[in-house]
Amino acid sequence: MTWVFLHGFLGRPASWDGIVRRLGPSTHAIRPSLFGHGAVPPTSPEIAFDDEVDRIANLVEREGARGAHVVGYSMGARVALGLVVRHPHLVERATLIGVHPGLDAEDERAERRREDEAQAKDVIARGMDAFVTSWEALPMFESQRATLHPDVQDAQRAVRASHLEGGVAAALRSLGLGAMPSRWAALPTVRVPVDLVVGELDAKFRALAERAAEALPVSRVTVVPAVGHNVVLEAPDALRDVLVSPAPEARP
Repeated sequence: MTWVFLHGFLGRPASWDGIVRRLGPSTHAIRPSLFGHGAVPPTSPEIAFDDEVDRIANLVEREGARGAHVVGYSMGARVALGLVVRHPHLVERATLIGVHPGLDAEDERAERRREDEAQAKDVIARGMDAFVTSWEALPMFESQRATLHPDVQDAQRAVRASHLEGGVAAALRSLGLGAMPSRWAALPTVRVPVDLVVGELDAKFRALAERAAEALPVSRVTVVPAVGHNVVLEAPDALRDVLVSPAPEARP
């Protein structure tokens, strides 16, 4: 089986190293860098969200990886859900960690776009170090500050700070929640099995996962104990167990 791993905001393909290592040396993994991330300036200051979804689909096609297990975290989970909806022939199974299927109301999306634009301007004005400091102070990352070894936190901070200000701004404008089309109406049409993984302490995304599971025909919610939003970083062994477990089955 081919695995497709999609990192979160301010992550990198290497963010999946621990998971791939746990899956074994023969694991065939595709780990693209999402738009705006990395050390290379983006090709455009802004693209459509689904343009990125389609770019990843084209990459998977070029790798000959139809029937892949697609795994995404946070922003990457939203792109992964786009793959499931727009390119189902490429996906055999999906695992979505901390996924948000989108905002239904246009006024909500417009408000979120304003927030993302403000953050984009902030990172340009203040630089990566200051932006990352603010980002890491968000309540959703409190569990990381409380439980992760300082060396792990330092490594995570180095990854976050390694991106270019212009690239991060472009990612916020293009892949932010306000730029994403809502997928809620499409969930009942999804036929591939979907694992929805959330941390026990991540109340907002637990509620979203439970709501999404009600709409998805073949799905399962896994709540990982005592961790927050970033299950990839906080509980890699538990995530590995989900990934290698039998796929969810359709409800009777």
